[in-house]
Amino acid sequence: MNKSSRTASDLSKGGAIPYLPIDGTTKKLILLMAVFISSLMIANIVAIKIVDVGFADVTAGIFFYPITFIIADTISEIWGRKVARQAIWIGLFMNACMVGAFTLVIHMPSAVFFENQAELATILGGVPRIVLASLVAYSISQNIDVYLFTRLREKTNGKHLWLRSNVATITCQLLDTSVFFVIGFIGIMPIPDMVAATGTEFGVKIMMSIVGTPIIYLLVRWVRGNSRSTTQQPQYEVTHHTQIQ
Repeated sequence: MNKSSRTASDLSKGGAIPYLPIDGTTKKLILLMAVFISSLMIANIVAIKIVDVGFADVTAGIFFYPITFIIADTISEIWGRKVARQAIWIGLFMNACMVGAFTLVIHMPSAVFFENQAELATILGGVPRIVLASLVAYSISQNIDVYLFTRLREKTNGKHLWLRSNVATITCQLLDTSVFFVIGFIGIMPIPDMVAATGTEFGVKIMMSIVGTPIIYLLVRWVRGNSRSTTQQPQYEVTHHTQIQ
């Protein structure tokens, strides 16, 4: 019996079916996916708040949404395109579940003493068109981000992480912001104002992307650790990634 089997059997505490063991790298992937999904959901919830950043007014969600690109690029760097896309689609599904749950709660009959129904609907309801714009922009931009990042990874033989991350993220942040404003506000907001708002939010996202670059390096180092086997892993990943896709 190998070590993993003994550990799993010990954890079963006498049960007929032993627990499955889990390694440290998988635990880190679970944590990263949890941060990815929670950041996405928080960004969509707080987006209703407009924040004054001194030189412009932006949605509060802009401070949380870029985290999803940092995590997506980290997952792409370590586990590849397939796993990163799984995280993206899980995030989309959970976000849709959140919207459905909020809608259900809003339409539930209120207790006679509950006096905040209007406020609840305002905060959690969201405009269906805005929600749709957010989900469409997210689906397109996140998938293209992962594709660009992994393609650049192959072209650079796993080098220049800072370049790959910023090129992919900045490109897709522009796409994300543009798609969101076009779907959410075309015909409602004057085009000059919409262009100005898109430029402002994109500028803030660029700054946050640059600030987030060192974080990606720290996360990649944290996941891989300092063992000799993991430092040799990127060369294998590039070859293996090219063969399976």
